[in-house]
Amino acid sequence: MTALWVGLALLLSVAVGFLLLPLWRSRPLREAQAALETRDDDARDNVTIFRDRLAGLEEEFARGEIDQARFEARRLELERDLLADTEGRAPRGLKSAYSGVWLTAVVVVVVGFGSLYAYHREGSVDDLTLYQARVQVEQNGGEPQQFIARFEQEAQRQPDNPNVWASLYPLYRDSRQYDKADHALTRLIALKGREPSLVSELAQIRFVENDREMNDDIQALADEVLKADPRQPTVHGLLGFADFRAGDYQGAIDHWRTAIAGSDSDDSQQALRQAMAAARARMGPTADGAPVAQDSEAHNEQGRGS
Repeated sequence: MTALWVGLALLLSVAVGFLLLPLWRSRPLREAQAALETRDDDARDNVTIFRDRLAGLEEEFARGEIDQARFEARRLELERDLLADTEGRAPRGLKSAYSGVWLTAVVVVVVGFGSLYAYHREGSVDDLTLYQARVQVEQNGGEPQQFIARFEQEAQRQPDNPNVWASLYPLYRDSRQYDKADHALTRLIALKGREPSLVSELAQIRFVENDREMNDDIQALADEVLKADPRQPTVHGLLGFADFRAGDYQGAIDHWRTAIAGSDSDDSQQALRQAMAAARARMGPTADGAPVAQDSEAHNEQGRGS
């Protein structure tokens, strides 16, 4: 976690540096602009033109081409034109290079605190805390009950984090705390939505809670899963075991075939094949006449898997 905050601080420092860069460059830019305005090339050009025209007017007067009154009138006109061209051209004083520093400070504060707030709202700080909790437990022995106790603390601290409940559910299930497993999985579904894989797990855990007997609630969950994902392996494994318990061995085999086709776990596939062998043994010789020995251990393994 410390490394994360150090990294965030470095990134924030870079962002603040980019915000302050224009302020740092403003002083030389202001000096260059002030020098340009002080030079005032336009005013100098206007004076040069005035002098040239006045010299031409004096030459005309010296040659006698115009009289004194005409000369005075035209010279007065030239002076007025020069005054009009240069009037109001005095450059306004430039503001200080640091006159906007307060606005920059406001932007820096808004960007800094805004970034931290956005990360707190949308980031994964809670998941990092959960990861740290897992690492701490592993360093202290990593016993299941240690994990459960630590994750239960996180569930109280961050009850709306689905990863907390996703971590607790298999721990409860494997330690046979089925009521707590049911609660954790229900909470996970409430946070993540009714995904077929999660609902099928809920149906399975309630099937185990109900002494591996079907009821209306479990059947409704299974129907919901099959409607959304007809090939969902977990629910087909459950339904296959329910059919086996009811004596419908062919129905059990059909469900388990579908479960094997959709399963990615080699152990689950092996357990289902053993359960199918047990179902065929209950049925007697197979259709092609090849007898299959009954495997009660496969039956028990499938029951535990469900």
